[in-house]
Amino acid sequence: MAPCKRRAYDAEFKLKAISHAVEHGNRAAAREFNVNESMVRKWRKQQDDLRQTANCVGPVDDERRTFTKTGRQHRASYVTICQWIVNAWASTVVRAFRKAGIVTEMPDNTSDTDPDDDFDETEPAMLDAVFAQLFNSDTEEEVFEGFLDEE
Repeated sequence: MAPCKRRAYDAEFKLKAISHAVEHGNRAAAREFNVNESMVRKWRKQQDDLRQTANCVGPVDDERRTFTKTGRQHRASYVTICQWIVNAWASTVVRAFRKAGIVTEMPDNTSDTDPDDDFDETEPAMLDAVFAQLFNSDTEEEVFEGFLDEE
């Protein structure tokens, strides 16, 4: 004999079974609602929590559940997948740049910065222009000879 699938009962169904059990007893409620008597006893102990759940706005739908009725996980939405990719790519790039020594953490105090810098670090448009210039300055004909220390 194949094992039975576990059924999920909503709070409204459980409250109906509880009210029937209060009037007629646990065993009669179990027979009436086709559930095990121990479930009815358990639901009666959880009665206060079930009443709060039943008063929540909106029914519990498949979007809020992690798994489908067959036990498989729901697929992530396209937006969620794109957000995962963006976050993973950003953290990977930052880690790689830090490891290579290209980018370091900025200290909290900015008193030791050079006032004669070519651009203001708080202006994103200027940063984009500088990055675009650096990106476009690379050519295939040049041979890379490593980074030079400018100290």
